[in-house]
Amino acid sequence: MSEFSTTTNPNVSQNMRLVGVVQVRVGGRLYAVPVSAMDFAGHQSDSSSSEKRGGFFVQGDTMGIVVDETASEQQMREQVMDGCAEAVRHLSAKILN
Repeated sequence: MSEFSTTTNPNVSQNMRLVGVVQVRVGGRLYAVPVSAMDFAGHQSDSSSSEKRGGFFVQGDTMGIVVDETASEQQMREQVMDGCAEAVRHLSAKILN
């Protein structure tokens, strides 16, 4: 899970654009999780880094999935799938606690 800090870099939230919503079912509840895209090139010092780009994030009471808009379609799909799995783990833990 990523923690996006828009307080340290206010341009991060401005550079994200909503591309869709995925529905995640946890127990009997259905959650709508927004999927946004952004260009990570300007937000990471080494674009060839093996550091994971995109995925699920939580910031306060807000959650979502971010994908790298410069990634291939297959990579974006994988980022969304990974983000959904992480969202399920996060929401499951939240419900159980």
